[in-house]
Amino acid sequence: MTEPAAAVAGVPSALAGPSRHLFLSPHYDDIALSCGGTVALLARSGPAPEIAVVFGDEPDPALPLTPFARALHDRWGLGAREVIAARRREEAAAAAALGASPGNLPFRDAIYRGDAYQSNERLFAEPVLTDADLPVRIATALLLDAPPDPKVRVYAPLAVGGHVDHRLAFAAGVVLARYGHRVWFYEDLPYALLPEALEARLAALAPELRPETAAIVDVTATWSAKQAAILSYPSQLATVFGYAGVGTAPEAIDEALRGYAGRAAAEADAITAPAERFWQIA
Repeated sequence: MTEPAAAVAGVPSALAGPSRHLFLSPHYDDIALSCGGTVALLARSGPAPEIAVVFGDEPDPALPLTPFARALHDRWGLGAREVIAARRREEAAAAAALGASPGNLPFRDAIYRGDAYQSNERLFAEPVLTDADLPVRIATALLLDAPPDPKVRVYAPLAVGGHVDHRLAFAAGVVLARYGHRVWFYEDLPYALLPEALEARLAALAPELRPETAAIVDVTATWSAKQAAILSYPSQLATVFGYAGVGTAPEAIDEALRGYAGRAAAEADAITAPAERFWQIA
């Protein structure tokens, strides 16, 4: 199902229609990074948007952590027993900055799903066969059993950059769209900061995603809320922005994201302000 293209500024025209907005977040920081300005706009105009963190469940206590998972915990400065609780506190702070309602789905991060994803190379590769049923399970946990409702819109990652959990969340969004639910796909940041990353993803998905299906949202009015939400994840800033070669200073983060948001607006030839862009299945 497609919706009319939108390329205008402001909540009433760019985001009008649905009264319930569900944001599918692969991990605890993805919504603030990728579309936090849009979330904050929606929060100003109606009920709190809902954020569902897909892969945020506790590791299986019966299984030992892998060396790769322990190394990531060390990089984040968090112990194994506190990592999920700390990430949820960060998520709650970010959601408060945006005016959103946070929640979690019952799935584990790739680094906690056995030994299938035990290097950065494997994290950015195709999902393993044992994860093949996850998109339908995610879609079912979120909304799949409910009849399509024009007053509900789901936002899922486009999977720019190819992180395995983003690919699975994207596939869940496709499942929902195929069943008639309204789904917008957001551009994953910071991965989209990498040269040609977005172009490569759009080319891989063509012709399902076409330029005329893109929606552009001016987020000038809520840029400060987006930035505040991003800075609510101190344990993740070095890792997240390290992928794109961006420093962790607030000024460096703001410059990189503002530059990207400005390009998104300019490419739409519609507005000249910081913008967040969404795509639909054609």
